[in-house]
This record gives sequence, C-alpha cells and structure tokens, in this order.
Amino acid sequence: MKEGAWTSLPAGSQLRNETPRVVVIPYKLKSTQLAASIKGFASVAKLDTEEYYNGLYPTEDGPGRYVFPYFNNDFRSFTTEFADTLSNITDRGTVSIGEVVNKIGSELAGAAGQVSEFINNIKEAKTGGGGPSTGTYIETPKFYQFANTDSPLTVSFPLLNTINEGDAEKNQRFIKEFTKLNRPTRKNSITMDFPHIYKIKLKGLRFIRWAYCDSLSFSMVGQRRLIGGKMIPEGYICSMSFKSLTVEVANFMDHKSV
Repeated sequence: MKEGAWTSLPAGSQLRNETPRVVVIPYKLKSTQLAASIKGFASVAKLDTEEYYNGLYPTEDGPGRYVFPYFNNDFRSFTTEFADTLSNITDRGTVSIGEVVNKIGSELAGAAGQVSEFINNIKEAKTGGGGPSTGTYIETPKFYQFANTDSPLTVSFPLLNTINEGDAEKNQRFIKEFTKLNRPTRKNSITMDFPHIYKIKLKGLRFIRWAYCDSLSFSMVGQRRLIGGKMIPEGYICSMSFKSLTVEVANFMDHKSV
C-alpha cells in the first residue's frame, strides 16, 4: 500500500493512506483435513465460539501479511434456503434419525396418496365422472439449510512497471511469491504440502476467519519488451478471490477486525 507500484502517487503520499484496503494474512496448514476434523469434534464442547473457530485449522504463521488496495464494488453476496430435508452440514456424513423418519413418512404418505387416488378413480368411474379434478398436498415444516453459500471476496488491482526503476523486478517477485503460496509443494515422490489458507479483513465490511484463494490470475497490459531475457510489459493486472472455508456466521459481522 505504501510503496507498491499500483499507483503513480509517490511512496509515502497521504493519499495512499486514504485508499481502501484489504488485509490478507496467509497461514501454512500443519495437518490433514482428517486430523483437523477429529480435533475439532473432540474440542467442540469445551471452547467458546472464537476459540473454536481459531483452532479449527491447525496452522503456523506464513510470510507476514499482504495489504492490497481495494477497488472492487461487491463485497458480500449469499443465498438462503429452507428445504424438506436436513442440511448436509447438519448431518456431516451421519445417518440422521429425523431424516430416516422423514423418508419413511414421505414414502407412507405417497403410498396412502396413491391408494386414495386409486379409490377415487374407481368411484368416479362408477358414477360416470371424468376423473379426479383435485390433488392433495400436506404442508410440513422445512429445515434451514446450513450451507456455505457466501460468494468469494474478489480483489483486483494493477501493478505498474514504468513508475520507478526496479518496479518490474519487485512486481515479478511478488507474482512468483504469491503464486507459490497458492500451489501445493511437492516434498518427495509421494507427499506434498497444502496451499496456504488466509484470514481476510476488509475494514468495516467483511471479515473471513478462514479462507482459501479459489481463483488467482495475472495478466499483462500495455506494450511489452524482452529485457534481460524476460518479457516485461508496462504493467500487470492482478485478480484474486478468497472463498470462506466456513459458514460466515452473524457473530463475525461485529468482529473487532470489522
């Protein structure tokens, strides 16, 4: 934010300080999803909400933090659904008694409806009617679907190579570094490290405790030349989006980071 080549404003300018920003803090995963899930289930009853969320993914600190200018318009979007069945997140792979009862009840109701329709058809046929003219429908309570429908937070900004000497090298170094954070690293012939996950802070608008970078792209803009064996354009456009790894609960709308 203060020295990056995303603007022609001089480094340290007060106008840079007034630019809206998003803070992206990377973390390196230390264990597999299975180990994290077992630990999470074991501690679910002992921790308060924030402690539980903080320990949901065992991590170690990544390479500092990134502060990017935020020029995008959309910062939050989600859908809400109530349905006739329990949510997959409610079950988490277990067989729900309520779902079994609901299934049996649906089948019995369907069978009873078919029998009733059959009897009505016979009655109407005997009296010379033209067949049934009405149907039956029983209203039942619907279940809220605990689904992660929050849209990713998208961040886009330019990186210019023509403002100050050395900007091209710094920009290329950032692009390479940030790309590596979001790709797995092969340790040997059978094991790989996971990509980093993130804490996202968009001051006053949105806080995501755990997120992953679900989309990352860099493109060249303007004229380009071959300098020192490297293709150097006038600038790059950096685009990335961060998807929450958890359901974004109402509690975090008042989080101190927001």
